[in-house]
Amino acid sequence: MFEAVGNLHIHTRYSDGEKWHKELAHDAARAGLDFVVVTDHNVWVQGVEGYYDFPEGRVLLLTGEEVHDPRRRPQANHFLVYGAEKEMAPFARDPQALIDATNDAGGCGFLAHPYEEDLPLFAEGGNLGWKNWEVEGYTGLEIWNYMSSFKNEVSRYLRQRSLENGLYARLRVLPLAIHPERYIVGPEPQVLARWDELLAEGRRIVAVGNSDAHGTPMHLGPITREIFPYEFLFRAVNTHVLLREPLSGDVAQDRASILGAIGRGNSWVGYDMPYPTRGFRFSGHGINKGIVGDTVRLDAGATLQVLAPTRAHIRLIHDGCVIASEPSGQNLTVTPMEPGTYRVECLLPYEGRERGWIYSNPIFLE
Repeated sequence: MFEAVGNLHIHTRYSDGEKWHKELAHDAARAGLDFVVVTDHNVWVQGVEGYYDFPEGRVLLLTGEEVHDPRRRPQANHFLVYGAEKEMAPFARDPQALIDATNDAGGCGFLAHPYEEDLPLFAEGGNLGWKNWEVEGYTGLEIWNYMSSFKNEVSRYLRQRSLENGLYARLRVLPLAIHPERYIVGPEPQVLARWDELLAEGRRIVAVGNSDAHGTPMHLGPITREIFPYEFLFRAVNTHVLLREPLSGDVAQDRASILGAIGRGNSWVGYDMPYPTRGFRFSGHGINKGIVGDTVRLDAGATLQVLAPTRAHIRLIHDGCVIASEPSGQNLTVTPMEPGTYRVECLLPYEGRERGWIYSNPIFLE
């Protein structure tokens, strides 16, 4: 298998970002990414896909779309579309129709930042979570969105101190904005719980993790500061994919390879800031062999094997319950006794506390 690291939720000046495609591709190269997918709001930008070469490295830039109904009040139900190769915004008013149209176009779609808390500092309370959970047919969930995590931490910080919107509240959250890595600890527990519920129901729901990068400026009177530069975010939460063949340099071929791996769940979500998650592996060995996202048939000698890039707290989760763990190691091998959905979480000490580090897609045992 060949590993490629990318970020799948990014905005440019075509919507509410601060940079153009080549500029953010350069930031991605500096951060060591292999690919990025730009997902501007309600617009599918054509003519910019391709490989971008810089002294720091080569980056494949692809385009998708973040679709939502701008007339909905309050705002919610943002949907990430990859691989549809057509404009999907006309379907924005009906989430199920949007999902169906994405699938009909040969794409895959993810519910973006599914859980958010109200935050008066932002327009309309800042809560852009997913509300229409009766929908079906979507590929997966964005289980970790770094900007959404920041917003939720700010909301909890203000609520604990009984602070509301205003200049004083903005000043109090400035330390969180300057050093978010000290406060963000992992995906929202509500999102992980929802994911486990869906998996336990037998639904093959794929997880991705992203930056939601905008190059956000923050204004405090005459002071303006870019608090979340693209390069910083590209060093944080990313999606790592495993490919059957290395990237070839052919845009169409590599697009199909990357998006196919994402749609199948041959990937994991990695918080690469504490320590790079390149090299993580989770495999199943039974009648056949498989990697994350695959189905493995059980036999008497079946095993699940985890390899972490460095010593970490490794947890194996079966249908939402932790069934095995390694408090501080790089390897975990388990002989599973029953079929079901198995996924891995790895936690790592960083900035004074244990934080989420790796969240694998499942292996399905039959």
